[in-house]
Parts: sequence; C-alpha cells; structure tokens
Amino acid sequence: MELKRTNVPFLLFLAVVVALALLPATKTWAVGIALLLGAAVSNTVPSAAPSGLGKKRKLALNTAVVLFGFGLNIGQVISVGGQGFWQTAVSLGVIISLGYFLLRFFRLDGDTMKLITFGTSICGGSAIAAVSSVMKARDEEIGVAMGVVFLLNTVALFAFPLLAEIVSLSPEQYGIWCALSIHDTSSVVGAAAFLGDASLSTATIMKLTRTLWITPIVFVISLRQGEKGKLSVPLFIVLFLLASAAASALPFPDLFKSLASAGKVFMAAALYMVGFGLHRSVVKKAGAGGMLFGGLLWAVSIVVGYFLASLS
Repeated sequence: MELKRTNVPFLLFLAVVVALALLPATKTWAVGIALLLGAAVSNTVPSAAPSGLGKKRKLALNTAVVLFGFGLNIGQVISVGGQGFWQTAVSLGVIISLGYFLLRFFRLDGDTMKLITFGTSICGGSAIAAVSSVMKARDEEIGVAMGVVFLLNTVALFAFPLLAEIVSLSPEQYGIWCALSIHDTSSVVGAAAFLGDASLSTATIMKLTRTLWITPIVFVISLRQGEKGKLSVPLFIVLFLLASAAASALPFPDLFKSLASAGKVFMAAALYMVGFGLHRSVVKKAGAGGMLFGGLLWAVSIVVGYFLASLS
C-alpha cells in the first residue's frame, strides 16, 4: 500500500512521541509534548491526518487503559472503585443539576447545553457521542459541544500539574481530583501521571468508575425519548478488570510491569492524536457562549472534585 505524502508529518511526529514516551526521564511530560505536537501538525498540515483518526485515537487510548490494568492489584481496583461510586455520583449529580438550572440563562441551543453538561459531568467526548445518539442531536450541536469540552480538556492537561504544586493533596487524592474534574480519560491519565504511578493508578480506576455512569444515563435518556433502554458496559473496562485480575493471580511480575509501562507509550500516542483536534476551527465553533457555559460547569466540577478528593 502506497504511503500518502500528506501522512508523512503525522507518522514522523508520532514516532517522535513514541520515542519520548520510551525514555524514563521524559515520561512525566511526554504526554503534554505529544498533544502539542499533534496540534502543531494539525494546524500547519491539516491534510496530514489519516483516515479514521477518531477510531485510531480511541483504540490507542483504550489499549493504554487496559495495559494500565496489569500494574494494579484487583483488590486495589475494587477498593478505589467502590469508594469512587459515591464520589462520582455526587459530582455527577451536582454538575447535571447545575447544567439544567443554567439552561434558562443562556441563549445557546438547549440540546447543545445538555450535551456540554453530560460531557462535563461524565467523560467528555465519549459521553457526548453516547448521549447525542439517543437525543437525536444535530451535527452542529454535537460539534459545538465537542469543541467546548475538548478545549477545556486540553487546558486541564496543563493546568492540573501546575495546581498539583499548590494544593495540599497526596498523590492518591490528586489522582481522585483529576478523575472527578477533568473531562476525557486521555487528559485524566496524562495529568495524573505528573505525580507518579500512585496518582496514575488511582486516577485510572476512579475515571473508569465515572465512565460507567454513561450506561445508566443513556438508559434513562432513551426511556424519556420513548425508546427501549439498553444497558451495556464498555469492552475496554471489562478487559481492564481482567488484566488486573491476571496480574494479581499469576506469578509474572516482570512481564506485567512491562505491559503496564507500555500503556504510557499508547497514552502518549493517543494524546498526539487528540492534539489533531486542537485546530483553529474548533475554537471558532465553540464560540464565546459555549465556552462560558462549559467553563462555569467545569469550574464548579473542579471545586466539587477537590472537596471530595480531600475527604478521601
């Protein structure tokens, strides 16, 4: 198969990202560099993005999460996940309630604001994609919501490591804060990795617990839309649990440690592809009203997340 010339910049910088992620000294900041490189290529050579970029990004991110499972004891997963159930429920309840309350004060389309609300409260773009399918949202509404959540998610990747130097939270508490307050899984794990493996492990488990709320939310919305509700659990979460169980039961610690480390390489690659969405057109599409609405919800999410994390 002939390699398209426009894909060369994409592959060249992807190789740089992977190389950075493989160097122990750069793992804490390679994720940020990965996103910036993706944004740079996207804005200088817009045609460089390969076809099916969204699917490739999702595959890389889900692979990273599954590999992280090999570095976690299943008992830790159950313990943190059980605690995370009520914390994510409180955070989700506050943000969704606030989002619906603010509907009356903004001139944005109602469905757009609802999508931003669910994206902020649950798990960013994945939640928007899942909810929009049962809401029958228009492409324009989905695009605006995705743009708002994506831009704020990008800010979070760089802002939270800076905040980590200021706030008085342990690595585990910081991981909980990231998981409760940052939109997409990619930026959660990227920001949490700044304080090391303890923070990263806690954030990954807590974020997956938060992601599971997609299932009941979509089920309820589909019932309200007059459709038959469907319940399902994302496959990568099941594989993550199986990886953790295998690492806890089988006597291959060196192998499982290597697999968990490989997850950071896939995470960097995923964030590089996330960076391709950080294009000038995204900022224009989000608009001032959408950014203000999303920013207000996110600000409250940060405060609520910090309060819940400090109780842990």
